[in-house]
Amino acid sequence: MLDERFVGRAGVYAYDPLRLAVDVRGLDADGYELARELREQADINLELAGQNVLVGVFGMGEDAAPLAERFVAALRSAAARHAGEHAGERMRFAPPPPWGELVMTPREAFLGAQEVVPAARAAGRVAAESLATYPPGIPTCCPASASPAKRSPTSSARSSSAAASAAPATAKLRTIRVVVERA
Repeated sequence: MLDERFVGRAGVYAYDPLRLAVDVRGLDADGYELARELREQADINLELAGQNVLVGVFGMGEDAAPLAERFVAALRSAAARHAGEHAGERMRFAPPPPWGELVMTPREAFLGAQEVVPAARAAGRVAAESLATYPPGIPTCCPASASPAKRSPTSSARSSSAAASAAPATAKLRTIRVVVERA
């Protein structure tokens, strides 16, 4: 259980007693599946569901005990349903994007001379911007990374069902900013 004793440790800025984060990696279901089950079977609506976490939120000024009891009971029931022989073993992460090697610092790429090129011609070039599809917001390309020669940095973004993208030269992913090649 996380509480105020963790404040000040690496990566912990503060503690919010109105939120309960639950790590679900030990189960044979991910956070998205569990959130759907909790909503459909126990009328529990979470603040956030992620691959490996659920976050419940309690309101200020209300008696949290009845809701907490219902939440814990629903979690126990879901955990019992998903505690199979191979619980926690299922591959839950997508493979990392095939970023190219960093050929300069991200600062040099982001602030240096740039040009906008068609996405199809960006393969093998050094990116001058980040490209991330939302959801989940994980970059497929970062400044200063060299795109693999046969793969455009936008190819995985275009093939996903992304709702939006962050910082591309154009929102339709037709172009990308790259570092100007030196002669």
